[in-house]
Amino acid sequence: MEFLPALPSLQRSHLRAERASTALGELVALVPAAAPYSAVDPGAPTLLLIPGLGVDGWGFIRQLPLGSMARLHLFHTPNDDVPGEIGLGRFARFVEEYILAAKLEQCPGGLILGGNSMGGAIALLVAMRGRVRLRGLVLIGTFGSYKHLPVWQRGLAPLAWVIPMGALHSAVWRIKGILRTGGVSGEEARWIAATEIKRTRAYFGAAVAALNTLDLIENASKLTLPCVVIHGSKDPVLPHRAAIELAQTLPHARLVTVENAGHSLYFTHAEAVNTAVAEFLSSIPAKADDF
Repeated sequence: MEFLPALPSLQRSHLRAERASTALGELVALVPAAAPYSAVDPGAPTLLLIPGLGVDGWGFIRQLPLGSMARLHLFHTPNDDVPGEIGLGRFARFVEEYILAAKLEQCPGGLILGGNSMGGAIALLVAMRGRVRLRGLVLIGTFGSYKHLPVWQRGLAPLAWVIPMGALHSAVWRIKGILRTGGVSGEEARWIAATEIKRTRAYFGAAVAALNTLDLIENASKLTLPCVVIHGSKDPVLPHRAAIELAQTLPHARLVTVENAGHSLYFTHAEAVNTAVAEFLSSIPAKADDF
């Protein structure tokens, strides 16, 4: 496996915006601004990561070391609705349009799609829809069926349309920083809480409703893509059994369990997550003709 650079400091100068004009408007992803987080190998794969509920591409700053071995794109999922799409389809469509407009699937090393939590479910759905050509999947702290969500959470889902979820998300992370829950510092908590995209109530309402009816397991069993499923052993939002189900369902999946990690393991346990992703990137076919 290739050596990965050290984790970056929490500074926005490490990333720059990459914009793509599509039929759905301008879509944005963040890409590394400079070395050592920019791949120099012309045959390197492209890795597009989709953030979870309420987060944007900035949340993946600690995945920047992966940019040394893959052309990294950290997607800004829009708030908007998409005519003709339902459930997570509206978010999947944005991802597909960005991929096509930026010509990511045409890169010599192929396209790896991944995400955390809701972003992982969106990545799985994009793979199932088959509108873009993928080389592999990276699923972090995610799930394929609503049955893994707590019953009380499913029952309260309609409140997402009226509760200020964005403010609640920010407050929860700031409290974590004050209490140093899970070893998260105040600076780290402020980084995750301060998203660039201000989420609307319509975004939260539609996303929560989609997640609480999510059922991708049957169709996921038909995917032939190589996949790595990475999950924290102490995830309080999506229990570890959700990852076990995914790994057992996807025909070519490998399960990596990060011990003592919670739901935001991509940030709190970034080195372990990055190592698992780097090993996956190194293990799949090296040439576009092989996938």
